[in-house]
Amino acid sequence: MEKENPFDLSGKVALITGASSGLGKHFAKTLSSNGAKTILAARRVEKMEKLQSELENDSFIVNLDVTSKESVNSLKN
Repeated sequence: MEKENPFDLSGKVALITGASSGLGKHFAKTLSSNGAKTILAARRVEKMEKLQSELENDSFIVNLDVTSKESVNSLKN
């Protein structure tokens, strides 16, 4: 009998802020490698485009500045 993977995120979507570097980049890779589709959110789109090419599952890039109320509110639309 095959054990179920407790970290299987297939069918899940994760929004990762700060995805262009550091912990955000690390978590994007980890979540994607475990099956999640990812929404990469940060200010540095070029870095997210490079990261996107390294991910194993579908991903979407959002230009986001979490210090800007207008930028955060734009996610609603």
